[in-house]
Order: sequence, then structure tokens, then C-alpha cells
Amino acid sequence: MRKKVFCISILFILIFSGCKDYEIIDSKPGVPINTVTNLTSAISGTNVTLSWTLPTSYPNDILQPVSVMVAININGQLVETKEVLNSPISFTYSSYDLAKKYRFTVKVKGNVDTKDLTFSNLRYSLGQTVEL
Repeated sequence: MRKKVFCISILFILIFSGCKDYEIIDSKPGVPINTVTNLTSAISGTNVTLSWTLPTSYPNDILQPVSVMVAININGQLVETKEVLNSPISFTYSSYDLAKKYRFTVKVKGNVDTKDLTFSNLRYSLGQTVEL
């Protein structure tokens, strides 16, 4: 009998501890970074070259040069994310296979000049995507 009461008590604890309502963080403080524009792609053999135009201005707290993050999805699965440094305007992916579906998402990543430990020192723009 004690064993059954113990098991039922543990079950209730697990059920009710999983029902806690947490706040969803839906924004980060600070001025957002603009997205890249004019995102284009060019295929040459097994190489795909992505080109874009970086934003013309950045929020005052963003340190320059910025980086660009390129998320590579193959057949609907995220395969890897590459970081391209020093305010790049292009990226070449060299393992392109014509038989597969590709999606490349490009985001600007900026380091933030902050001394406050409660704020992230990174900020990302929204992504621009090209599908092949």
C-alpha cells in the first residue's frame, strides 16, 4: 500500500511540475539590424556563390566589422551554419548536388558594445532566403 501511495505521489508531482507557465521572450532590447538585400545565387558546377548587399547603416552599439551567418538546409534539414567574417558580401558553397534541394538563409550578426551582463552581446538581423 505504501508503495502505491508513493508512486501516485511521484506521478502527481511530475504532472503538476510540468504545468508551469514560463514567459516567452519575444524580443531583445536594442535597435534591430537591417537585413541583407539583393540576395542572389549563381551555380557553377558544384559551387554555389551567394552575393548580397549589406545594410548601409548599423545601430550605434554594433561593433564593426559585422559577420554574416549562412544557414545551409539540404532537403529540408539544417546541415550547417557558416560564419563569414569581416563584413563579407559573398559566400561560396562548394558541395552543391543538383539532385538535392537547397535553401540558404543569410543573416547579419553584430557584436554589441555592452558592459551589462544581463544583456546579450550579440544581435542578429532577420534572414533572407534563397532556394535552389
